[in-house]
Amino acid sequence: MHLYLSPHADDVALSCGAQIATLIRNGERVVIFTVMAGDPPVGFTPNDYTRALHERWKLDDHTVTEARRNEDLAAGKALGAEVKFGPYPDCIYRVDPKSNTPLYNSDQAIFNTIHPYDPAKEAKRAAVIQVIFGLFNLSSMDTIHVPLAVGNHVDHQLVRDMGKAIAQWRPNNPLYFYDDYPYALKGLTVIRQAVTDLELDTTRTLHHVDDSAIGAKIKAVACYQSQISTFWDSTARMEREIRAFVNQVGGEGEWRLIAS
Repeated sequence: MHLYLSPHADDVALSCGAQIATLIRNGERVVIFTVMAGDPPVGFTPNDYTRALHERWKLDDHTVTEARRNEDLAAGKALGAEVKFGPYPDCIYRVDPKSNTPLYNSDQAIFNTIHPYDPAKEAKRAAVIQVIFGLFNLSSMDTIHVPLAVGNHVDHQLVRDMGKAIAQWRPNNPLYFYDDYPYALKGLTVIRQAVTDLELDTTRTLHHVDDSAIGAKIKAVACYQSQISTFWDSTARMEREIRAFVNQVGGEGEWRLIAS
């Protein structure tokens, strides 16, 4: 089995959709676990930042999380993968446990260091990792894929750190860090900096994919209609740019952890 940890609905499809389509075609089981798919905390009040994002996404303040989970399920179905949801809210909904004030309320905040009071930091604890392994009945033969955190989004950093914790507490499982697309468009220098930030020994792996797999990826990404506007002005442009990027790179890139 291949388990892909996705910070948000859309991240795995964007970064790994073609390789997943290939795995499915070859008879492999693939599960996507979207870590930050939980509801906002009780009593959360939309602020200027979340309202602006919801308006751009064309989603209602009160049903946005459900809508994004539904998009994730549709994308998983398009790829043939199972989709499961984690309990943590997206960073834009997380609050300081003491003051109840938002921890991340701007683009500058979410592409920065993880807030010291972020409750999602517990996601890298050994107990949480063991729950995940139990939830999916993972054996030491199963492969795990986590984001490299190219782009430095706080949620990508947190899920990357879950991967590093897995490397510590379940060292026998093959572990890959995937290039976060579309942040990987910033180039190999930025990707290599993210690799350096891992402080782990890794080796580059490039998954070669055919046109059918790229098409499946594009079909899956198109399921996230609320998120298309984050990176593109149309679905057609998304398709052109994804196809061009995969063809330019020669596939989808990951970094495999070298066993010590």
